Amino acid sequence: MDFLVTFAIVILSITKKSMNKQSSICQKAYHAQWLKYAFCVLAALWLTTIPTIAQDDEDSLATDIKVTLLSVAPGYTAYTAHGHCALRMQCPSAGLDISFTYGLDDNVHNRMAFFVGSGMGEYSAVYTSDYLQGYADEGRRVEEYELNLSLNEKRQLWALLDNELTNGASRRYNYLHTNCSSMCAYAVGRALDGDRLDYQQLPPALLGTYRDFVRHISRNRPWVSFFWLSLLSAEGEKRGQLEDKLSPQLLVEAWQQAMLVDTMGSRRPMIIGEGKVLVDGDDGSRTIWFTPTLFFTLLLVLVLLISVAEWKGCCRRLVFGTDIFLLAAQTVLGLLLCYMSFVSELVGASGNWLVLIFNPLPFLLWMFCRHRRWYYRSYLFYVVVLAVFVCMAPLNPQIDFSHSLLAFVLGVRCLARYLQYRK
Repeated sequence: MDFLVTFAIVILSITKKSMNKQSSICQKAYHAQWLKYAFCVLAALWLTTIPTIAQDDEDSLATDIKVTLLSVAPGYTAYTAHGHCALRMQCPSAGLDISFTYGLDDNVHNRMAFFVGSGMGEYSAVYTSDYLQGYADEGRRVEEYELNLSLNEKRQLWALLDNELTNGASRRYNYLHTNCSSMCAYAVGRALDGDRLDYQQLPPALLGTYRDFVRHISRNRPWVSFFWLSLLSAEGEKRGQLEDKLSPQLLVEAWQQAMLVDTMGSRRPMIIGEGKVLVDGDDGSRTIWFTPTLFFTLLLVLVLLISVAEWKGCCRRLVFGTDIFLLAAQTVLGLLLCYMSFVSELVGASGNWLVLIFNPLPFLLWMFCRHRRWYYRSYLFYVVVLAVFVCMAPLNPQIDFSHSLLAFVLGVRCLARYLQYRK
């Protein structure tokens, strides 16, 4: 448009100079003729600029949008042990730098709601500087990977995330299907404008079952692994969809090998270049030596020594205290597993084989039937149940070696109590 104005000024200037050279008689006619020529030229130029103007109007939306994936290293609690991730949306021309993430607010109410199966997750947005500062305070490493999306896909992704914010908590949160990683992948997948995401080479953990996935992402957190694998029931043997079993690190690994394929068959990498460290902290690879396997092995040795001492008539108070501790622990764990398996709506928790030995029945028998003459036979019955459980371990992926050790601990004490009654 500035060009047209300049051109008009030039035309009028030429017209004025020409008029000064004409006689006063033909001045008006000559003026009209030059104005007609000038109008025709301007009209022709204006028509040729219509497509350009339309394109400028369309691109009045920001064109300097950048989309990156933020991957946060695992923490050392049950809630943070698998890491976290977010989609960072930047628009320098508008002064915007916002990180969108999906999760469940970490408070007591939501923790209880999670195990009930009613915890509602939602997208949230925060200034990236605040997002990064939070993890810097925790000393956790944060890496950034730029996504190779088209301009239209970036715009659609931003609009989609803004729309998700208005929807609020509309989905149930669970650690298998609906978590921060799977919802980042979900948002990007919906924003693809005719492109197809082609995974070239997937990490082995994404090719196995849900149980393989949980075991992999918890490999440096043995107690967290024991906890989640104890809750995971028969659904853990399903393979499921790729998008349903993602962690931040596995999402990065999968996208680093993935290609975006457009409708013409052209291919481009999903991630541009290498990752960049934004917060240089703990990468989450540190583990602990005191594992559940070691703990239950030591407990089994201790129980064997106490049972031998009981047979010899020694350490009666220690024996009684050990039995009370084991009964209380078995009851609490049994109540939790029974609730998760039969009542809770948490995905992946129903149909748990561990309730075969971890249930409140032994406590109820002790409370109401321990003075009955037949009560001691219940110990022998429980020994048989525990033996069957241990024999099932090679055939049942739900039963880990740690679970077998714990069954041995209970079995030793039940057998010792039965023999003591028969003595």
